[in-house]
Amino acid sequence: MPAFTKEQIKHAEAIDIIDYCEQNGIDVKSDNERYYRLVEHDSCVIDRRKNAFYWNSRGKGGNVINFVQEIEQTNFMGAMNSLLNKEYEYQNNKNVKFISEPYEYSAENEVDTFDKARDYLVKERKIDSAIVEYLYNQGTIKQDKKNNVLFLWKDYGNVMGCSEQGTVHYDKFKRGSWKSIQKNSTANYGFNFLNGEPKNLKMFESSVDALSYATLNKGKIQDTWLISMEGLKYNTVLNYVIKAKERLGDAPDNVSLCVDNDAGGKAFIEKLSMIQIKRKDGSMYDFDHELPNNESGKDWNEQLKFEVKHREQERQKQQHFFNQQRT
Repeated sequence: MPAFTKEQIKHAEAIDIIDYCEQNGIDVKSDNERYYRLVEHDSCVIDRRKNAFYWNSRGKGGNVINFVQEIEQTNFMGAMNSLLNKEYEYQNNKNVKFISEPYEYSAENEVDTFDKARDYLVKERKIDSAIVEYLYNQGTIKQDKKNNVLFLWKDYGNVMGCSEQGTVHYDKFKRGSWKSIQKNSTANYGFNFLNGEPKNLKMFESSVDALSYATLNKGKIQDTWLISMEGLKYNTVLNYVIKAKERLGDAPDNVSLCVDNDAGGKAFIEKLSMIQIKRKDGSMYDFDHELPNNESGKDWNEQLKFEVKHREQERQKQQHFFNQQRT
């Protein structure tokens, strides 16, 4: 006989993932009323409406049973025993009420200065200063009262959402600094900036990665739309392909997935490989992809910092050589 009946499995699958986390001391933070992340592992995104999760960095995902298996590092039987534990009365996900509130950007927390944000992006993240100044003057990047960098998700002048990136290091944060998406930010959008027409789309996992790629390829990017998915989000890719079509009157020439060079990024590329983009003339093409060089880092900012450091080391060697020649 099977260890669990079909009814028991069905009951376990209906348990709300967020309620399970809250009752078991697993800290979560809310991007909006639908999407949540684990505080200690913010690449693990929970879609509460679907009662499912996707762990970007591990390339894992599934329902609440799969989630418990992954978070507790246990097998199916262990996860079922945990979910059916009679000491807990978990909420059925079907009973979760969603009240969709439209995103409203508030400028109240903005400050007129940009010094902390500029120093963080240019000095710490090694982003090209001219790119930073251009986007700041456009009102696409700002600074708030807590010295966070604000990456505004703009759509024809409308602000659809906002990512916040801390500039101060704190040990309590997994990545060393505050990082969040403002509440009720519109789904399927992200921080983006366009040079020319959107003939080439480049999709990134974060705002900083998009800026890093732009720095690494400064002067080479023409008619290109650089977009942050704020994670690995299929619908965000499809949304911007549709938007590019609306503006061009046809499909863009190329859509490239510029994701991290890790298991999550590669799994994302693999899943989107099953989709093709159709042109007006009936021809079709696959998604392209560009990955950072693994020898210099798994993401674009790591590659940028590696290359900046390498250039500085070469400059110092040359300077040392010329100094020796003079003596």
